[in-house]
Amino acid sequence: MKKHIPFFIILFVFLSLQLFKVISDVRPFFDWDEGIYAQVGREMIRAKSYLVPLWQGKAWLDKPPLPPLVYGIVGMIPVQPEISMRIVSVLLSGLVLGLLYTFTFRFSGSVLVSLASVIITSYLAPFLQRTQVLNVDVFLLIGWLGYVLFYRQLYVGMLFLLIGVLSKSLLGYFPVAMILLFETYEFFTHKKKRFKNEYFHFLQVLFFQLFVSSLWFIWMYIQYKDAFIQYHIVDSHFKRVTSSIEQHFGQRTFYIDIIVEQFKWFLIPVGASLLVLAYEFFIKKRKEAFFAVLFFPWFIFLNLTKTKIAWYIYPVLPQFAFLTVYLIRYISKDWIKIVVTCAVLFYFFKTVTPINSYLTTHYSQVEDHQLIAQDAKKVGCTDVAILVSSNTRTSYKTLKSMDLVIHTTTWWGDHPVMAYYADMPTQYYYTVEEFEKQILPESHSHCLITETADWNGNWGLRILSKNNKFYLGVKP
Repeated sequence: MKKHIPFFIILFVFLSLQLFKVISDVRPFFDWDEGIYAQVGREMIRAKSYLVPLWQGKAWLDKPPLPPLVYGIVGMIPVQPEISMRIVSVLLSGLVLGLLYTFTFRFSGSVLVSLASVIITSYLAPFLQRTQVLNVDVFLLIGWLGYVLFYRQLYVGMLFLLIGVLSKSLLGYFPVAMILLFETYEFFTHKKKRFKNEYFHFLQVLFFQLFVSSLWFIWMYIQYKDAFIQYHIVDSHFKRVTSSIEQHFGQRTFYIDIIVEQFKWFLIPVGASLLVLAYEFFIKKRKEAFFAVLFFPWFIFLNLTKTKIAWYIYPVLPQFAFLTVYLIRYISKDWIKIVVTCAVLFYFFKTVTPINSYLTTHYSQVEDHQLIAQDAKKVGCTDVAILVSSNTRTSYKTLKSMDLVIHTTTWWGDHPVMAYYADMPTQYYYTVEEFEKQILPESHSHCLITETADWNGNWGLRILSKNNKFYLGVKP
């Protein structure tokens, strides 16, 4: 146990820094993820809809319920939500690092390799960003790492599988597919009876875990029929793989470029580690070598998808960090191992994550759209209609003509976080004509928000509030 004390010190320092940052410098939720998950979680709790995410009172069939439900529950604590909900992300990131340390130690047998993997992962810019904001990716990675470590234990493995599936749906099954591939390979390459018995026991455990984790999908299909299949499976999964939906464009090397930016010259030892591990698995028959690269195929898959979103790279960051330092385990002398590890970490903090930029990097700030939404709440609006910007209206029209939208594309507007800070029914409009219908005498007396460039004095609205970018008005 003593040899693992340095990890707990490293984890304590990391968590202390993150907690200090989210508590000492409180900033508003940002678009898109934070605003959406904060609002969805709040609506789920208010409506007691614990299995179905809600947005503006409508079932959000695209996503599973776990992350917004967790954030919604935490939002009930009498602490500023921008602090309490982000603390959850920090603590969950700490759990990720604990699982990562266990994972790397199990499959490398080296404390130094495990410590270096954790340090590099924890201070990569994308990992730091996800640590300090509301997101679903941290839940997914917990599910993946935990399942790989405990998949043979029926209930513990099932718990981690549920975390992965109920946070990122079908993507939560990725480690299941990889482990099934490995166990089947082991079964067909070993003729001894005990391998046969172990394999069939593994299948029994696996099928039970799959059955339990599929119950949410079955229940959702019973409730919403073909709409669930269309919105959750076709739109949210297959369309994201086959099309660059919702302006998530990028060149073929999009994810490769991110990895190159994050790891720079570390990619040389990464490549060498992959070659060594391939040799260990196929020639030396060391089964731990397979698990050491278990998440690398996810990186390959990402590069085949058409939708390019930077934070999709998050679950493979620990894989590259591990491969960066894996070869240290082959150094025979302990003092040389320590010197090499220190040199690697010095290079990392000097060129990849400079310490002097850590505390000055922020992910959101007070902006006009948050302020106008808060004004709508202060002046007593009961609901608000929002006209999206002219650029968004043009982009949406173009994307729709190219079939690069899904049914929820128009739910979010330019700034979905406005729904959270307005805290009232909020509707976004993507054409001026539809927006103007909200001003007609026979329509409900909405509060209305537009950018200053779109405000039309001929509408005859009484101005309730304005700032540098937005007007808030109502029919007299």
